[in-house]
Amino acid sequence: MEVGNAKGFHPFRDLSLKWSFVLYAVLCIIAALLLSVSLSGFFGRLQNDIKQYYEDLYRDELVKQAYFIDKGAVQGEGLWIFTEDIRNRFSERDSRLYDLYGILNILAVPIASVLCVIAAGVLFYLRKLKKPLLILDSASARIAAGHLDFKVEYDSANEFGRLAASFEKMRRSLYEANREMWQMMEARRRLNAAFAHDLRTPLTVLRGYCDFLLKYVPEGKISDKKALSTLSTMDVYLKRLEGYTATMSSLQKLEEIELSPKKTSFENLCGKLKSISAVLASEKRIDFHSSGCGMLYVDLQAVFQTYENLVSNAVRYAENEVKVSCIVRDYVLSITVSDDGSGFAPEALRNAAEPYFSTEKDISGDMHFGIGLYICRLLCEKHGGSLTIENAAGAKVTANFAILKHE
Repeated sequence: MEVGNAKGFHPFRDLSLKWSFVLYAVLCIIAALLLSVSLSGFFGRLQNDIKQYYEDLYRDELVKQAYFIDKGAVQGEGLWIFTEDIRNRFSERDSRLYDLYGILNILAVPIASVLCVIAAGVLFYLRKLKKPLLILDSASARIAAGHLDFKVEYDSANEFGRLAASFEKMRRSLYEANREMWQMMEARRRLNAAFAHDLRTPLTVLRGYCDFLLKYVPEGKISDKKALSTLSTMDVYLKRLEGYTATMSSLQKLEEIELSPKKTSFENLCGKLKSISAVLASEKRIDFHSSGCGMLYVDLQAVFQTYENLVSNAVRYAENEVKVSCIVRDYVLSITVSDDGSGFAPEALRNAAEPYFSTEKDISGDMHFGIGLYICRLLCEKHGGSLTIENAAGAKVTANFAILKHE
């Protein structure tokens, strides 16, 4: 949603408020002069019409009391001077009208000036102030209410246009900050929900065994061998709970870490990744392929930790071989690890990168908590990248890292 609109350049629309005010003031003065002259002439004509009417009506009587001034140039050409004030012959109504027109003639200039000032002020407000003030008022109300999914735009390059641009910059910053905070809170909520869900089973089992021992040990109804077996099983679940607590703490630390990018060559990075592969390979074969060159600016610890998790998972589920592809293209470092195992189950394709997801039933085995791919996703996203999970003749996971700018 947009508040305001943006158009092309327009000289008058983009004129600053100062010069716009000057322009309106000049137009106001010109309009006031034209209007005052028009009004003065109009009321003067009305007075002359009344006066002319009575001069024509009483001309014969007025001539008898007048005297003629001969100019001498042409016979009969001269000026009549009436000695009687024609206003004495006005009717009461016309006399009042004549006086009223005289007063209005005198007031024409101030009346015209006031009318033009009011008109100029109204036009200046409507054309230059009303729209931007409404836009900014609406924007401030939305921001105060926490509704940030809109744009603040005003179709002018004047002071209000720059103020609207500042509002938009502030709105965008608040929107990004709120979105990051919301994403962080949502991720933390999902993590806590997953953690609570996975704690439920071992706690239920421990409560059951504890009640069992409390009930039958005092009565001597179970053998020492059975009691030791029960305690051994409870120990497994206790270690499981300790493991959950440790992973929860480590995940929270991962969410709060800041990247520490360093400059390294692509060849050097591939060499270290091959060394990690050799250590983790066990009895599986690693087929390592790389494509690219140049210097990279990445957080090596984030890349190495992600790679270790991906290779460990692939070695764990592979039948015979693990394939690794390391590519640099368009300022993105992509590491793809695939295996020739059975691949991801449909549920795993949707949820494997979520915290504490696991399809394994035997919790007493290798203490797998289902956070490896979640850690990989978290590190990739912190590095401006992403994690892709798919099946391609087995499981295939691609970690993308944005190559950061070197400062």
